[in-house]
Amino acid sequence: MSIILIPIGKVNPADITMLEEPLEAVFSRAVVTGKRIALPAAARNAARNQYDAEVMLEFLSLSGETAGYDRVLGVTDVDLYLPGMNFVFGLAGRRNAVISLHRLRQSFYGLPEDTEVFRRRAIVEAVHELGHTFGLPHCEDPRCVMHFSNTIAETDRKGPAFCMVCHPRVKTGEAARR
Repeated sequence: MSIILIPIGKVNPADITMLEEPLEAVFSRAVVTGKRIALPAAARNAARNQYDAEVMLEFLSLSGETAGYDRVLGVTDVDLYLPGMNFVFGLAGRRNAVISLHRLRQSFYGLPEDTEVFRRRAIVEAVHELGHTFGLPHCEDPRCVMHFSNTIAETDRKGPAFCMVCHPRVKTGEAARR
């Protein structure tokens, strides 16, 4: 089983590479980076200056880059939203997920950049959305990576690890069989 990371739009290659090793460790699967795909024009909402996460996910699933991989994670640097929500850090479907790095940077909040904070946040969001592709729902444990994040503070609080309930379900594949 393997996971492919697909840059969507202009994404710093180092921001993709930094996810490979941690994701391999968490999911015990090979992780590779595929070719960059263009941002889907249909996903852009000019009035909001954001991209619709559902359209991005659909576009990713139709990309020829995803064939032959068990799980696909699209990574973009544009701001994502869902109808009825101001923004989302990411979104997952059955085997594909997408995350946005846009709101994970300290500069978004008017603070000096911190590479380690950004790296940790990106890993948290990548693990969270890929966890959904393995069938895991949101977890009530606020420290579990599968806890829903509505703010960056919640992302920072939970960290990149699964709780004792979620961890065995990912490792055994129990969640994916549901």
